[in-house]
Amino acid sequence: MRNQVKIYVYGSCHFSEQLDNDEAVGNGGYGIVITSNGQRVEEISGGFSHTTNARMDIIGITEGLKRIQEPSDIVVYLTNGYVIDTLSKGWLEKWKKNGYKKKKNVDLWIILDSVLQGISHSISFKHSRDIKYKPEFQHAEQLGKTMSGKKNLPNDLGTDNNYTTDLFDATQQATNNETESQVPEDEKPILDSICVDASCIENPGRMEYRGVDIKTGKVIFEMKYEEATNNIGEFLAIVHALALYKRDGKELKIVYSDSLNAISWVKQKKCKTKLEKNKKNMVVFEHIQRAIAWLNNNDYDAKVLKWNTAAWGEIPADYGRK
Repeated sequence: MRNQVKIYVYGSCHFSEQLDNDEAVGNGGYGIVITSNGQRVEEISGGFSHTTNARMDIIGITEGLKRIQEPSDIVVYLTNGYVIDTLSKGWLEKWKKNGYKKKKNVDLWIILDSVLQGISHSISFKHSRDIKYKPEFQHAEQLGKTMSGKKNLPNDLGTDNNYTTDLFDATQQATNNETESQVPEDEKPILDSICVDASCIENPGRMEYRGVDIKTGKVIFEMKYEEATNNIGEFLAIVHALALYKRDGKELKIVYSDSLNAISWVKQKKCKTKLEKNKKNMVVFEHIQRAIAWLNNNDYDAKVLKWNTAAWGEIPADYGRK
């Protein structure tokens, strides 16, 4: 007889005065409570900074399903209608066939899809409105909100999306706090600067990056590659901006990026990507080596700072594909 499993998922995201807004970027947390045959068997929680409510729900579902080893009849309860419809109405399968074009949270959907494809459970996804007063769901909500209220959470959006299961480790710590703290939340971005962003629909996959003048909104440079990762793009974009302005003898005070990893790589003069070299990405690896060589052989006065997405909104160079 198959086990009857219920997974209660609550994704939370704090952004200014808004709580649990799907698109708002801020500190987020997820809480999960799992019952099997009516008995509570496990609870899980974790959190990230620079994330969204929807991402916390997707991560929560993924982490919950990974815990179920025996073939079971599973019901997943959550508050997010968008996520429920994606999984219940066949949207995810259609997105996958279309290469996830113009879809948000592609990195997490790919991981969740791989989990779903690798299990033999019977799974249904239901809205929590009918069970919101059950102790298990209320506890999941408490876990999620507690995590979203914590400080020094690891960064989610803007990080390299070569995700492994370690991404969801609730004990993971934030990195490069010194860089992040360079931009207090109550300050405004300096207009006399350039910002960069990269977009990679599938990570790794086709990647492009660009630099934008914050004051004018003008695209100053852009590049495209057949295969790379988002953070490689962010790294190359930062160095591109620094090298371009130095070559042209122009004053560049600030480069903004929303990728803590890329900022850290520039500071360390290293590109710590896990992408393996192949025929499709030979050009990008050649450009990585050029960028590293430039960093080691040139001095620059410009500061490379973290864009404060939570306070300022999306970086102006953003491709709008999250």
